[in-house]
Amino acid sequence: MEQEGVIKYSLDFKNQALSLPDKTLTALNTCRMVMIQQALLGQDAQRYAGYGFGNISLRCTPSSSAFFISGTQTGHETKLSKTHLACVTEIDIEQNTLIAQGETEPSSEGMTHGVLYQQSEKIQAVVHVHSPEIWQHADALNLPSTSETIPYGTPEMARAVQKLCSKLMLNKPYLPIVFVMKGHEDGVVAAGASLAQCTKALLEYLSLSTR
Repeated sequence: MEQEGVIKYSLDFKNQALSLPDKTLTALNTCRMVMIQQALLGQDAQRYAGYGFGNISLRCTPSSSAFFISGTQTGHETKLSKTHLACVTEIDIEQNTLIAQGETEPSSEGMTHGVLYQQSEKIQAVVHVHSPEIWQHADALNLPSTSETIPYGTPEMARAVQKLCSKLMLNKPYLPIVFVMKGHEDGVVAAGASLAQCTKALLEYLSLSTR
């Protein structure tokens, strides 16, 4: 099994304190707590060699290309503070580089989040979880997916997500969109107009997968 939580992109990171609205932090923690309660995000000694899993992000402002994302290996934290977040200001798929700032480096899935935000300004939030139930029942649930040959955190995954998102937004121009990363064990992603919308969609698929 591929080791979870390893950053594979080149990171240009500036260590500095972030400033963000209280409502942004509240929204992130509200979503995150539900995901933790459902074992879709967090850290468990019995899963993925004990590494943290799952991450969430939100645009800094509705029209901004920058986004706040949970920091790498913060899954064990009961509640996030601004010190546990990073602000990603730029991504470059072809160069496999990401520019960010904060007091914690961004999640290893930062590139994937960034690609989704680039696809449509309608996408305001992204939630990446790990659900064996949804992942294993992806075909039965008729969920779109990236190829099982593409590992997470790579330019190939970023391009695959880019292509998949474009196709989904063309065929279904409304949110949220939910897809599975078949090359990333248990990886499921929801992108929507809000964290609440992403949360609702993931819980609905989780319920369907356990019936």
